[in-house]
Amino acid sequence: MKHLFLDESGECSFSRTSDYKHFLITILSVDTSEVNKIKDYLRRKTASFIKKGWDKSKEIKANKIYNKFGEKGITDVILSLIKINSLEISYIVINKEKIENLSFRNASYGISYNYFTGVLLSELIFDDGFYDVCLIFDKRNKETHQNKHFTEYLETNIFGKAMEKEINIDFCLEGLDSKDVYGLKAVDFFSWSVFRKFEHSDNRFFNLIFNKLKRRREWYIG
Repeated sequence: MKHLFLDESGECSFSRTSDYKHFLITILSVDTSEVNKIKDYLRRKTASFIKKGWDKSKEIKANKIYNKFGEKGITDVILSLIKINSLEISYIVINKEKIENLSFRNASYGISYNYFTGVLLSELIFDDGFYDVCLIFDKRNKETHQNKHFTEYLETNIFGKAMEKEINIDFCLEGLDSKDVYGLKAVDFFSWSVFRKFEHSDNRFFNLIFNKLKRRREWYIG
């Protein structure tokens, strides 16, 4: 069985007031038998940050760690996590300016998030054979709020394709709090690293995880 952890960077809105040129969906995949290794590594790293002045009441986030500890703080976390054998990172990144279809651009907020998450997840399940998976997402995320029909869309998408392809799958979705789930904390670091490459032309952290990349979907990039 695989555990998948979902995160995003940038903003899925096509509003002209958006601060971001790109939007990114990232999925961290790991064998269920190795999920606890993420927890072990991040607990040790968090303890070391606390010794260096990190407020232990605050959740560790890549941007905050970078602001306080710089490149070394991010590098230490990434290099510890990529030691996990089954850990892989997949992403889909979109240059929002290049999407010209007005129907899609003007659709209700959250549609693009659902759609692109579905594209990446479907490829992992049906092209890469992840037939026994649980996708975990941050329930605090506004894009996965129940009013955005996130879970309903993904379940319809995935189970519908399983029926079309005549494939039996074991698939679940679970919304949890990133404060309590180390897999969600981990994927935040990877998503942040990939996003910096496209939004800020900063390859430093992307290069560290390059050999752990599984699926790279780049829409209208370059």
